[in-house]
Amino acid sequence: MPNKLTPELRGRQALEDVAERALRRFLRGGTWPAVAREIAWHALKATEADYTRLDALTALVEAKLAQAIDGLHTTLESVWIAATEDHLRSWPHDREGAETIALLDGYEEALRVLSRQYVDLLEWSITVIRERQGVDRQSGSRWLRSGTRDTQLSKEELPALVLQGLRRRIAPFGWSRRDAA
Repeated sequence: MPNKLTPELRGRQALEDVAERALRRFLRGGTWPAVAREIAWHALKATEADYTRLDALTALVEAKLAQAIDGLHTTLESVWIAATEDHLRSWPHDREGAETIALLDGYEEALRVLSRQYVDLLEWSITVIRERQGVDRQSGSRWLRSGTRDTQLSKEELPALVLQGLRRRIAPFGWSRRDAA
């Protein structure tokens, strides 16, 4: 049976599928509350704060996480459009190839955005705890600064998927002229 969807509707559906797949992978088989609790737990551990604050901090992190995800679709849409246009500039008649590239770029960008969000929320949680403890942000810190904001946290503390999402994309073989950033 032929697909009766227009290219725009097919693209929108594919974009929603990419966002859903990236979110499922980011959650690693868990739920939003579980990821929020994980972030809160890491923040409490890093600041050596009282673990009785876990439930309250988890609720705050979960609310901020939900807000952060709201902009994911817009980001993916702009990546989708840019990847499609870039591919069609080089191969004007390869619509299917452009859609495939857009899917891949959208998925990678979704994981990158979610990983950055994880790190941002963890840093925010640590800051909130330290402010409530009356401790200077830098004193007693077990977190490492290594040039960029995304690599501030020690590698042992972050989930492997988050670390993978923070890495820069490497251009596939034969695509060296494409921007690999």
